[in-house]
Amino acid sequence: MLRRLLLALPVLAAGLALASDARVDPAKPALMPMPQEIAWGGKAVPLARVAVELPPETTDVPRSRQLRAELENLLRRNGVQADPAAALRLAFRLGKVDAPGQWEGQGDEAYELRAGDDGVTLVANTVLGLYRGLQTLRQLVVLRDGRATVAACAIRDWPAFKIRGFMHDVGRNFQTLEQLRLQVDIMAAHKYSHFHWHLTEYHGWRLESKIYPGLQSPEAFERWHGKFYTQEEFKAMVDYCWARGITVIPEFDSPGHSAAFRKGVGVPNMRDPRAIKAMRELIAELCSLVGPDRMPYVHIGTDEVRYPEEKVEDDYLPQLHEAVRSQGREIIGWWRGMTLKGDTRQIQQTWAEVTHLKHLRHIDSRSNYINHLEALDFAVLMHFQQPCRVPHGDALQLGGILALWPDTRVDDERKALTNNPVLPAMVAYSEAVWKGIPANRAEYWVKLPAPGTPELASFAAFEGRLAEMRDRFYTSVPFPMVRTHDIEWRLLGPVAAGEVPELEQGVIRDRYEVAGKPYNWTAPVRGGAIHIRHFLGYGGHLRNHPKGKDIAWANTHIWSPVDQKVRAWINFNTVSSSDDRAGGPSDGNWGAHPACDIWINGTRVPPPDWKNDGRRDKELPLANEVYTSREPAVIELRKGWNPVLVRAGHRFKWVFSFAPVEPVGQSYREVEGLRFSATGK
Repeated sequence: MLRRLLLALPVLAAGLALASDARVDPAKPALMPMPQEIAWGGKAVPLARVAVELPPETTDVPRSRQLRAELENLLRRNGVQADPAAALRLAFRLGKVDAPGQWEGQGDEAYELRAGDDGVTLVANTVLGLYRGLQTLRQLVVLRDGRATVAACAIRDWPAFKIRGFMHDVGRNFQTLEQLRLQVDIMAAHKYSHFHWHLTEYHGWRLESKIYPGLQSPEAFERWHGKFYTQEEFKAMVDYCWARGITVIPEFDSPGHSAAFRKGVGVPNMRDPRAIKAMRELIAELCSLVGPDRMPYVHIGTDEVRYPEEKVEDDYLPQLHEAVRSQGREIIGWWRGMTLKGDTRQIQQTWAEVTHLKHLRHIDSRSNYINHLEALDFAVLMHFQQPCRVPHGDALQLGGILALWPDTRVDDERKALTNNPVLPAMVAYSEAVWKGIPANRAEYWVKLPAPGTPELASFAAFEGRLAEMRDRFYTSVPFPMVRTHDIEWRLLGPVAAGEVPELEQGVIRDRYEVAGKPYNWTAPVRGGAIHIRHFLGYGGHLRNHPKGKDIAWANTHIWSPVDQKVRAWINFNTVSSSDDRAGGPSDGNWGAHPACDIWINGTRVPPPDWKNDGRRDKELPLANEVYTSREPAVIELRKGWNPVLVRAGHRFKWVFSFAPVEPVGQSYREVEGLRFSATGK
């Protein structure tokens, strides 16, 4: 499978490969992120031959050339011929496009696009703006039965936030440049602006140093020994990103997370004067590789200084700041982390659920760690969580960075993309940071809105557009996502083991009574991942959790048009790729809590053979504990309604996940013809 992924990468690097436009409405294809303003023309304009007009290459030569290359690829893949004599034009022009000006530079990425009977005209203030508009045009062009069309429309668009980023921690688990470029290609296709490259960790210092070669010595690595990026590879990656409108933010995390650094430079602790000397020299060496025009930020970490050998003197942080600023770069640091009292220049990047400091510029990475998400729950968080808790950015609220922290050892880099929904979450989050979200709706971060509400309708439309992105562009890469808004459940509990005997016997009723006490199902709820109680405190579907009552029951019914066997994603208390507290399932059980189980038509669905058999540790790679990194279960459905009964037991997490799926390429999609009802009516 990894070989298949790598073989696809050269195609992706030239322009993400198309999968299928068969189900797309050519007059109104899905767009992600949605533009700020769009008026649909109600028709699709045939494209066969177009007269292409492009501005001359400017001083921004790399982006001009990338624009041309991706446009040529778009035309070629859709069978559109460039012909100067064609009646239809495809014009890319530099001109005047207004943007609200909520933050400096917002107009640089603004564009206007008009598509109609005479062709397409795209106008922007800069080549970067034209490049952002090209990504929208790519989604507007539909290929069906060998004929290409473009949806008639008028678009005026600009980004809500300046910093629209994705962070990958390669210090803990190395990623090849090929796999990183795959992620950058998807970032570019959805208008991201920054790649946060977390280069250092306890486990390895991943950037070559010529002045401190000990950082590449075997003893400096705890994982992926000897795996690092040469200085030439680093510069090439910065150039690769820059050509696609993406600025690299390199991070050297210090003084915490510094085991590899201390081993590599030969200091016992971060108070040693040689430590700050080495950090200053390493920052200077880093900045010598790329100028401030293409690499204006250096991230210095400063979070989680937990161990005695990481404690520093009062002059350490001022020297670190001075080292960065002397190179003409801006400082980014984690909050909560170390800050200089009275400093107003550092940019803070928030993590976990901390409150940001009001006087510093702010990048939001709170509550959006992909390593805690799974394929059946990420989309609702992406749709309802507001970056910086504001509708759009300004001089202080800079934007958001979606973060991936694969703390647990990874033995196959591809599993970094299958243990968590990395690629679909990137696509989904692009809308939050490009278009913005009107209001922060924390009540929907881990559970779908109630049936019949406008909020659920909004999410269903969002999920539908994400699924269309999957089917059109991402079947050749790991893109674990299916629609879940129509999977309806009813819940009962929490209860103790054996408290409702009929349920233990598999008897499904609308109401139970035990010794005169009634037990009722909840009103219908929706979703593929049902959080009974969220482990990070984001709420859940059941409010009361009395001591000793650690079991919840769930019931749905699946209507099938025929007798058939289908595949399904099934999991309980899915372990995070950064945290082993959820435990691991042992052979014969569905979850770390032995009560976890599932029956369809009264027959138990057998659990997988667990390769790690209940063992969990951050140094033990996840094998098949996560449902998107193993073959889906096979379930039997009869024609008509099929009752599904779930018993979910609580450990560190309390969530169960279920959705029928069918494979398509390296991705999955929904099984056609199935319907869901909590009551089977």
